[in-house]
Amino acid sequence: METLSDQSPFSRQSREQDDGRYVSGNLILWLAVLAVLVGLNFASWSFCMWVFGQPEHPMNYRLLTKLERLEPIHGFTPVTAPRGKFLTVKDLYAQVYPFSDTELRAYNGILKRSYLKNYLELENVTFLSGEFTVISVRAMAGEDVFPAGYVIRGRSTTFPDAIVDFALPAAKTPEKFDYAAGQVLKIDESTTCAAILHIERLGDGRMVFSAVPLVEREYVFNESAKISVTPPPMIRIEPERWPISGDAGAIEVKPVSFSAEATEAAARNGGETTGEERAP
Repeated sequence: METLSDQSPFSRQSREQDDGRYVSGNLILWLAVLAVLVGLNFASWSFCMWVFGQPEHPMNYRLLTKLERLEPIHGFTPVTAPRGKFLTVKDLYAQVYPFSDTELRAYNGILKRSYLKNYLELENVTFLSGEFTVISVRAMAGEDVFPAGYVIRGRSTTFPDAIVDFALPAAKTPEKFDYAAGQVLKIDESTTCAAILHIERLGDGRMVFSAVPLVEREYVFNESAKISVTPPPMIRIEPERWPISGDAGAIEVKPVSFSAEATEAAARNGGETTGEERAP
């Protein structure tokens, strides 16, 4: 008859060792499961923070708008417009000039993010002001950042290295908008609150500043050029079309003046987008 000993599989010592190995194995398994769950939770939290925190990325914007988790873009009045500082293009140029390409890309992302969030998280908006000589006027359509309205491209009258794309979004594009090249576009301060959305740096050192008025009202440039500016609930950010007017590299490097004859001809032709350019 076999007797129980400390070496027997039925001994108390053997059972305690087996139980210890079982508990140890289960503990390692549970720790592994908990580690995976914590990792998944952290990844999910990080992804949500990234999606909600950076709606300017096309994938995030599609997801947020589809789930209706992003407030529609809306306009302001001069009283309700966000607070900010008004800068000339020369001041803006000097501010952005030291930026590297990576820094400028990040800055452009911040500009769009603030616009998409209706400036709820920004207390000091950068607004553009100044006078610009009109280079071209183009109607915006479904392929543009804004699906309707007009965009006016102009060169600063005081700082030729600065070009502006002044977008005028509307619920419907007016059929008539006679605003000829060569005229002077004046962007007012508090009555317009033109916010910068994008800055494009060209290879020759010039910059194109894309701006949009935040004040929702009728803008009258002349009797034949009127438009009721109202932002659309959504904009098109994929594929990105910046500057809004198109390729800025096609603009003459030298300052441009427009002859009176060319301006009158453009007006007679119903506001053609370009006039005869004459070198000074």
